[in-house]
Amino acid sequence: MVVDGRSTDDTKNIARWEQRVPVLIDDGRGKGSGLRMAFEWVLRNGDGDVIFVDPDGSYPLYLLPEFIEHLKHNDVVIGERTHFIAGSLPSVLRIGDWLSRRLFRLLYGQKLDNMSGFRGLSRRAIERMCLSEDGFGIETEITAKAVRLGLRIKSIPINYYPRKGKSKFRPLKDTFVVLRAMWRYRK
Repeated sequence: MVVDGRSTDDTKNIARWEQRVPVLIDDGRGKGSGLRMAFEWVLRNGDGDVIFVDPDGSYPLYLLPEFIEHLKHNDVVIGERTHFIAGSLPSVLRIGDWLSRRLFRLLYGQKLDNMSGFRGLSRRAIERMCLSEDGFGIETEITAKAVRLGLRIKSIPINYYPRKGKSKFRPLKDTFVVLRAMWRYRK
């Protein structure tokens, strides 16, 4: 499935040409809203689990079979970014990522990558989480709710590569979105 965030790279037309790939056009409210649209579609039309990945080339797609295998025994599989390839993340964002992970560990008692854009969710996890974030806080919400609900979580160490294209992440504004999500689901 493709959830198109109004991309300019012809993704939706290529997917439609394949005819087997459902294409949803997001509502423009952000990444979380687009993911929730996909999850809702799967709950209505599918019967399996979901693996999602940011389509910017920064995640190792060759690990998809490993994600599929681990989803057979876990509710949430996280691509734990353990090695940042040169040029993959500017220094200021690396510092922010480090601080975010430390704060998550302090609040939730688990060492997890709360901002990875490469994850797998079981159907059961999607149904139980009742996700609500519209923007970049969605990954933190997923991680926080997985911990709070006692779901089975598996982290897979991955390399994080330089992205292709421009990021939609707005450092100051989206940092507050992530921090708000981290605090909100702690209660």
